[in-house]
Amino acid sequence: MDKNKIIEAAAKLVAKGAYDKAIKEYQKVLEADQKDVRILHKIGELHQKKNENSQAAQYFTREAESYTSDGCFLKAVALYKQVLKLDPSLMEINLKLAELHQQLQLMGDAMAYFQIVASHWDKQGDTRRTLEVLRKLVDLNPDNVASRVKLADLYVREGFNVEAASEFSKAAEHLKRNNRTDDYLRVAERLSALQPENLQLAKELAEAYLQKNDQK
Repeated sequence: MDKNKIIEAAAKLVAKGAYDKAIKEYQKVLEADQKDVRILHKIGELHQKKNENSQAAQYFTREAESYTSDGCFLKAVALYKQVLKLDPSLMEINLKLAELHQQLQLMGDAMAYFQIVASHWDKQGDTRRTLEVLRKLVDLNPDNVASRVKLADLYVREGFNVEAASEFSKAAEHLKRNNRTDDYLRVAERLSALQPENLQLAKELAEAYLQKNDQK
């Protein structure tokens, strides 16, 4: 197979607007090399020109996966963002972007994509997937109290009270260290509801409310 001749013939077909025939020619090259990123990109672009966004997204995704396996994370990020423009609902792409940004040490961007995915699965009522993503968010930024409390809430909802208590406890400790008294009391109360036998915590809460002149 003369790869260059096939690519040249495909380019002529593109110039004539014969996109379907051009795609078939490029497919011949892919049969010999499934990871040829140039050809994957050309086929993706042709599908995009035909307003076949789903097919275009598939080829751009394959191209991005090839770049990722080669360690070219920035190129993969650019392509995945292009895929999301074609179909913003692809949660697996948002997740891949979150993980890539994490590898690139761009933690703010990673957290933003993780939050998009967590919010989506939460709205869909898929607790298992929501828990998985929130766990990643908390591991990524242990001081993110909001994510930790949401994770704890989901654990409570699913009946995982031991895990919930652990997350509430860590959140409460962080809030206490940072003198966020009102927030600390709210979280500590929820921890106390899960651990009614924790007399030390009950005493601490009582003393905190007395200091606020809240005798009830």
